[in-house]
Amino acid sequence: MAQKDYSIGDLSAIVSVSTNTLRFWEKQGYIPTPARMMSGKRGFRRYSESDLELIKMFKNYVDQGLTLKAAAAKLTTTMGDK
Repeated sequence: MAQKDYSIGDLSAIVSVSTNTLRFWEKQGYIPTPARMMSGKRGFRRYSESDLELIKMFKNYVDQGLTLKAAAAKLTTTMGDK
């Protein structure tokens, strides 16, 4: 069974954050950089199921009151435990 992937708009709706927020988190290194699907000269972000789960965890940490830096550190620790 093929793994589903998501556009940045899909992910934004699922996680309830703006696409600009997702781009900022990515640019700052808080969340992993997604794969890109090329369309002509442009590359579009394509997020995997595992990307979605990581970003949900990250947002949950932020919603619990952690700073972005602390949430990213906790996410890295959580990923290392798997």
